[in-house]
Amino acid sequence: MPFCQLEYGKIYYDEYGAGTPIMMIHPPAMGRKVFHYQQPLGEKFHLILPDLGGHGDSETDKTVFSVTDYVKEVHALLDHLKIQKVVLCGYSSGGNIVQEFALTYPDRTLAVVLCGGFPEVYSYILKYEHIVGMYMVKEHPHLLAKGISTAHTSDKEIRDMIYHHMIKTNRTTWFHCYHDSLRFSCLDRLPELKVPLYLFYGARDFTNKHIRLYKKYVPKVKTIIIKKVAHQLITKKSNEFNKAVARIVNELVN
Repeated sequence: MPFCQLEYGKIYYDEYGAGTPIMMIHPPAMGRKVFHYQQPLGEKFHLILPDLGGHGDSETDKTVFSVTDYVKEVHALLDHLKIQKVVLCGYSSGGNIVQEFALTYPDRTLAVVLCGGFPEVYSYILKYEHIVGMYMVKEHPHLLAKGISTAHTSDKEIRDMIYHHMIKTNRTTWFHCYHDSLRFSCLDRLPELKVPLYLFYGARDFTNKHIRLYKKYVPKVKTIIIKKVAHQLITKKSNEFNKAVARIVNELVN
């Protein structure tokens, strides 16, 4: 497994294909394995799937990370791979890191793709999910990992792979990722976004109510709604998601 050396350890990543770089950023605990169904994108593009610090196979002395810390990791990995500009895709609260990176380093960002993303925890349901997540990490982390992995796929082999990858996550890291996400907001800075923004939501996903916020602050935002799925569209509707991402990247390049 390739890795990127940092001051406090090393982060591992999977790398596929060549062409326009696409880096996908995972939400708390899930690590790079949640993007298993996105691997076919590596047949057309340069796909990079990292385990952020404290997650999966990455080995770090540090256990508490902020969104800013993870932005620095993404930047370090791009430098390590000698990539100047990248399409950044963030799944769920992994989108917090992607948004912060694009606002901080617009010159290194080709576009932002958010899948079930949000500029801040705006709804009570999303707030409750974060609070329950923090409780479960402390009291029942294995049960939480089982529930999340089961919600993403009915394929037992892939489900078990995601589950076993999740429980590698440092518990302190996992807890603080939820805690940091709960308090994250880039809403007032969204008008400063200088790169194209694409939003993916499942038609049954309650987080799609954040579309109104994005449209208010980023009028040119483009939204893609995928039918018959909730939040887990990258696994449950992977073909549709992958085709749409490929189309976006090709349009950006051409």
